[in-house]
Amino acid sequence: MKKKINFNAMIYFISVVEAGSVSAAARTLGVSKSVISKSICDLELSLQTSLLVRTSKQILPTRAGEAFYKQCIAGVRTIEAAYLDAQYHGASPQGELRVLANAAYGRYVVFPVIQAFAERYPECRVSFKLADDVSEANMVWFDVAIRTRSFENHALHVRRIGSFKRQIVIGREHRDRFGPIETLDCLRQLPFIDYVNHIDQSGWTFTNGLSERHVQFQSRITLGPINLVLESVMDGQGFSVLPDFLCEHEALSPRLVHLLPDWSAQSGSILAYTYPTRQRLAAVRLFVEWVACAAQGIPFPN
Repeated sequence: MKKKINFNAMIYFISVVEAGSVSAAARTLGVSKSVISKSICDLELSLQTSLLVRTSKQILPTRAGEAFYKQCIAGVRTIEAAYLDAQYHGASPQGELRVLANAAYGRYVVFPVIQAFAERYPECRVSFKLADDVSEANMVWFDVAIRTRSFENHALHVRRIGSFKRQIVIGREHRDRFGPIETLDCLRQLPFIDYVNHIDQSGWTFTNGLSERHVQFQSRITLGPINLVLESVMDGQGFSVLPDFLCEHEALSPRLVHLLPDWSAQSGSILAYTYPTRQRLAAVRLFVEWVACAAQGIPFPN
């Protein structure tokens, strides 16, 4: 017969290690100190080893306690994952979903997904924020972050859901003002609009599939976020290099025209970031699928 395991004692032990004292663990768990102390004492007797040692300031795990703690935590995470998977299976999105996206992609691609998702799943309350910065406040606010530039945060789960190219564009109504543009070198004669967070400040590398050219432009103005660059291009202030999710957007393409359409600049990725503890929730997982469909130009899942 298998020996019965006291799982409550293991939870008490984990809490004491993380809180640093029995008193703090008791407040967190809402049980008495005596219950925690007796349970851990019984657990040590059962394991025939000491798990904790008391110092003048706090309680610390012994070497055996440290190893036991790591294995217990791994088990708890497995149980949490099983719970979330079961919760997700066949579940409909509900509760609050917080979505963060950078300004351009969020405004023209993610925002329509937000509207359609909220209409399809009215029990899910969606909060949506546009932000190009990666401040600490924004980094802890979201459940899903949709980005065209990577986060340097290894605690997040990242999934590549799409890609884009960067095209040379100018306002359609202002194209004829600058005469024929037949080569990349001709572009140097035109006013250039750059954006503040342009990764390679020394210029742009273009390819036509056969060869590459690195070209530097003297910018007339440098703007941020990229939405301002887009507006300035459409208003005839000059040309710029913009992602194709803007250039080919149905609401924007009538006001833009590609210059040298055989050439494109560096491609980029559409990335979905989630916290590992939240990525299995129905709203989070399904919303990421919806944005992936939008990025790839296919219908939303039923």
